[in-house]
Amino acid sequence: MLILKIFRAAEWAALRAEGESQGAPIDIADGYVHFSTPEQAQETAAKHFAGADDLMLLGVEAEPLGEALKWEVSRGDALFPHLYRTLKLSDVAFAWPLPLVHGTHVFPEELAGFVDPTRAQFEAFKALDRDTPIEMLNLVRLRDAAAYPEGHALHGKDLTGADAYANYGRETGPIFQRNNGTIVWRARFEAVLMGPSNEHWDHIFVARYPNAKAFLAMITDPEYQRAVVHRQSAVLTSRLIRTKPSSGKSEFG
Repeated sequence: MLILKIFRAAEWAALRAEGESQGAPIDIADGYVHFSTPEQAQETAAKHFAGADDLMLLGVEAEPLGEALKWEVSRGDALFPHLYRTLKLSDVAFAWPLPLVHGTHVFPEELAGFVDPTRAQFEAFKALDRDTPIEMLNLVRLRDAAAYPEGHALHGKDLTGADAYANYGRETGPIFQRNNGTIVWRARFEAVLMGPSNEHWDHIFVARYPNAKAFLAMITDPEYQRAVVHRQSAVLTSRLIRTKPSSGKSEFG
């Protein structure tokens, strides 16, 4: 299992300069090195490193750390990994820059995926015209195994990502229809002709809404809010692209 450590770039440079014998300094206040899981790291960055543009993201495999790594209750009563020894260069599987874009730290898609919009993206969506029809292009890649959070009734039930996404569709379909949403196009992925060769999508479709108000009404509906955990548990990464319908033209492109 991979765990993540957010470092200031200067701290990472110091760790590398100190070399293998010294390791990284332990957090003196708490007596251990703080880590997060990939699912926890984005909130950690937002809470403890807001606005910082000099960060590195370190990835460490948990298993070789042995008994020095302890899972303890922390933020929101969730279990977080804490390392009760120095972090050494040999522990680090990778070190990647963690850029700040429009006030939000952008994590590598391989780790965090794109499952929910960032605050900046949602604010930009809301700032657009809310009264004209919109068509939302959905590209969805599913997890092999569903990742329901601890405490959820379906946690540990060996469901697949496809199972969880089916739950999402079943519970949100009536809300989608209630807000006059329609699926205007759906297709099955076959191959990438131009683009990243490792890209793959399990669901590709376009959903039409009479206007942005209808879309916002759907996603803020209390029933939808309860059901969205199925999508979050199912999706590895995704794209949700707002488009404005236009009249057909005879020319190509």
